[in-house]
Formats: sequence, C-alpha cells, structure tokens
Amino acid sequence: MNPRRVLIVDDDKVVHTYLKALLEKEGFKVFSALDAMQAPMMARQVKPDLIVLDIGLPAGDGYAVHGRIRSMSWTLSIPILVYTSRAKDEVLQHLPESGDLAYLSKPASGPDFLAAIHKLLGE
Repeated sequence: MNPRRVLIVDDDKVVHTYLKALLEKEGFKVFSALDAMQAPMMARQVKPDLIVLDIGLPAGDGYAVHGRIRSMSWTLSIPILVYTSRAKDEVLQHLPESGDLAYLSKPASGPDFLAAIHKLLGE
C-alpha cells in the first residue's frame, strides 16, 4: 500500500522540519509549500490525502489558499488541518470546522497533532 501523502503549507521552515519528521516517523510521505502561491500548485501536483495549512503566509493567506483548494475539483474533498497561532475564533469566522476541516492551535504536542491528523483521515 502506498503511504498517505500530506502537504504542509507553512512559511516557517522549523515547523516544516518538525512536522515532516513527525509525520514520516508515522509512515506518511510529506510534501511542502512555503507560501500561498505554491500551495494550490503543490496540491494539484501531489494530490495529498491531507493538507496542513497555516493562515499567516507570504503571497496571500491561508484563507485564500483554502478557497482556491476548495474551488478545484481535484482537491475539493481533501481534508484540511488548519494549524496556526491565530485565535480559533478568528479562524472559525472565516473557515467553520466541518468533517473535512479542523483547527489546531500552534504549538501542539506531537501526540495532539497526530491525533488531529488521524481523526481527519478517519483513522
């Protein structure tokens, strides 16, 4: 079976390094996008099983990325974990939680992060 694919969209390279190590240890294949312009292109290219999305990004923001991802037929149903230091109330005004979208506040412990990932993937 092919490993599950996760796209991390965050401009903080420390966050990328940490999450990549954490996810690869769990058997995921990890891809990265560092800004709002790269994210939809990478999502289309790698067809991830899940996207980890920060809100504060260069070249746009996570809200715009979410909108672009949800407007493309090939990425419409990909679960998204919004992983950000922005306040939950602020984020949920723009992006209400649903079965395919969840919020997790930075920084989260490894077990909490992985639990959120597995829940979104229905595991």
